[in-house]
Amino acid sequence: MNHIKAFGLAKWATGEKLELIEMEGEVGLVQDLSDTLMIIKTKTISQFQKIDSLPSKKGRWYYMPFNKEIIQLILATPDCNQNNIEMLISAIQSKILNGNIILNDIQKDNILKLLNYFEKQYNKDPKQIKQIMQTLDNTKLSVQQNIEKLINNKDQLSQIEIKSLELEDTSKVFYDTASAVHRKNRLNRLKRRLFIGGITFISLSFLFYWIFY
Repeated sequence: MNHIKAFGLAKWATGEKLELIEMEGEVGLVQDLSDTLMIIKTKTISQFQKIDSLPSKKGRWYYMPFNKEIIQLILATPDCNQNNIEMLISAIQSKILNGNIILNDIQKDNILKLLNYFEKQYNKDPKQIKQIMQTLDNTKLSVQQNIEKLINNKDQLSQIEIKSLELEDTSKVFYDTASAVHRKNRLNRLKRRLFIGGITFISLSFLFYWIFY
């Protein structure tokens, strides 16, 4: 039997169910939530009120305001520590919802993982769970920072690679230019030599002609 049974989102003023995420093996929770919401909508709820609860056929629905229209609900057994339930609701709100009430599949899966986690820890002291959650947050932050470092390093490597390619292109252009200049100089030297050789040949021919004829 689950001690943590489900998570829900609803409009407390109208009793409209928005989301219901159930733990494996739970049945009949839709109607149980609907019955509870019919009672909740008759109550005056402040956006800033603390956690409250109502008994139901399936256990006890704990609820807290998400904003001025929406409440978050957790269905649990009456023997669960209310502080742990409040911590679970706060964790879902801060770590998963991020101000959104329309959940995607990834968010639903992450909520279910949190429900399973608190299910395993349901009878622990709230201080222990808080310490564990803090450790998980620190680990997540450390992993995120390491990923960011890898991304930054990758960016730096990409910049180095780009600069290397730019230098390679510059070197190639310089080499091609130098080769072209060298070929041009050799051609000019050859032209000068041919010109000088031609003048010398003509001069010698004229000299021989003048001497022997």
